[in-house]
Amino acid sequence: MNIKALLLSVGLVVPTHALAEDVTIQVWGSTWQSLYEPLAERFEKDTGIKVNVVTQSSSGEGLVKLQAERDNPTIDVWFTTNAVAATAATDQKLFTKIPQDKIGNISELIDGAHTDDWVAAYYYPLGIIYNADTVPFEPKEWQDLWKPELAHTIIAPSMSIYQGSLLLVANQLNNGTMENVDPGFAAIEKLNPNVSLYYTSDSQARQSMAQGEGSILIGQSAHFHRLKEEGMNVKMITPAPAPLYLDVMMMVNGKNQDNAAKFINYVISEKEQSIMGTSGYMPPVNKNSKSSPALEAVAPAKGTTVVFDGAAIAAHIADWQARFEKIVTQ
Repeated sequence: MNIKALLLSVGLVVPTHALAEDVTIQVWGSTWQSLYEPLAERFEKDTGIKVNVVTQSSSGEGLVKLQAERDNPTIDVWFTTNAVAATAATDQKLFTKIPQDKIGNISELIDGAHTDDWVAAYYYPLGIIYNADTVPFEPKEWQDLWKPELAHTIIAPSMSIYQGSLLLVANQLNNGTMENVDPGFAAIEKLNPNVSLYYTSDSQARQSMAQGEGSILIGQSAHFHRLKEEGMNVKMITPAPAPLYLDVMMMVNGKNQDNAAKFINYVISEKEQSIMGTSGYMPPVNKNSKSSPALEAVAPAKGTTVVFDGAAIAAHIADWQARFEKIVTQ
């Protein structure tokens, strides 16, 4: 019997995860295939650290998996949304703070792209997408959506998607605060006659726009690109305040934090962010990175973006949902 077999027989072999130079990430399956599988190959070639992947269908499902192994984690880096991260980060037994001294590229990120608990991998802006062939006039700012010429032409996000973005934009336009969203709800009540549909999923938003259920879609950049690919003559603007939504990386409180930090640092490097920005639909969060002309065309102007407080949203979203339903079902 060789030494390894002997040690195995008595249970003394240290798990491979603790010995090998590797890092394990948990990410959405489609995102792994389109963005991170090729990145993982480059990371391994450049660093000698192998990337293992565990896929998740949603952030909620992913968090349940992590919670189930809280006492013996096997995941090192978890991908989620900034809104979910705001709530998940309160579990400091499961997650650890970002060691910013070990992630040098963090200084190159755009405003709002990192906190003590997470680092953004990319962002997507929310704006106004319109069918140039059918819209009564070309909107220039959010306030245009309240004009009577747009009656029954707007496809808007419900409260359940994009974390109350419609409310929070309307609220900010009318000098509301996170503690007082009454101005936002008053504005939604005035906007309601112009809305033909409140969508609850990305696929419903794109399908409704493609089927002509509206001339204007309040949506994100991926909606715009996919509608253009389908042959629609759509344009997009991202006026102030331009909400940014981020898919982010969190570090699990395990024993492989050094490699986790190396992986996060690699993802946000100028080189990798440029590869993503010039080949995909997701704008880079590294301010020194390049992006495609199509992405640059819909990027918010500097100083016009906002990242809404995910923790505050989580605390109030249930109440907001109830108020929203009363307005939109009138």
